[in-house]
Amino acid sequence: MITLGITGGIGSGKSIVSHVLQTLGIPVYDSDSRAKWLNDHSPIIRKGLTDLIGSEVYDGECLRRDRLAAAIFASHNLLLQVNAIIHPEVKNDFLRWRASCPSDLSGLESAILHSSGFHTLCDSIIRIDAPEKIRIERATARDGASAEAIRKRIQSQRAEETAPADYIIMNAPPHLIIPQVIQIISSVRQKAQKSCLRD
Repeated sequence: MITLGITGGIGSGKSIVSHVLQTLGIPVYDSDSRAKWLNDHSPIIRKGLTDLIGSEVYDGECLRRDRLAAAIFASHNLLLQVNAIIHPEVKNDFLRWRASCPSDLSGLESAILHSSGFHTLCDSIIRIDAPEKIRIERATARDGASAEAIRKRIQSQRAEETAPADYIIMNAPPHLIIPQVIQIISSVRQKAQKSCLRD
């Protein structure tokens, strides 16, 4: 199976591209939402986080994301340790999901595709981009955050946004998303066919 990595910074439109792919019959794994689910339900993550931070990081069955955020904000080293607990579980969850997919193509959506190491699971990477002004407008309207807060998040994602990608989708006028997605799918399948012929 061919896996397309789908990434991009806040307000770029990753979810829209994922929705288009799903509409075209290509299943997409949303690693961000699955990570949130796993944080609440994975006994491995629960044990790892409680051992690392303390039992107060959970409230009953649910991870207290505010407490986790406060802890990792104060220590970059702690953030790395938390990621080392969560990311392998998300990776294993994705691999199980992909093994069950009947499609010849699948998508892996992640805002941290490279820094998490998930890019190594992908055959091609699509990065969604848009002018910063438009991204700020989208994110403030969606999240209710201030423009300054969104700018800071964009700055924190610079390394991810400049990482290598095989395809770039521009999600801003006058560019249309659907034709770009269809063209990428066609290109990916053609490359796969040529590779099979060489083999």
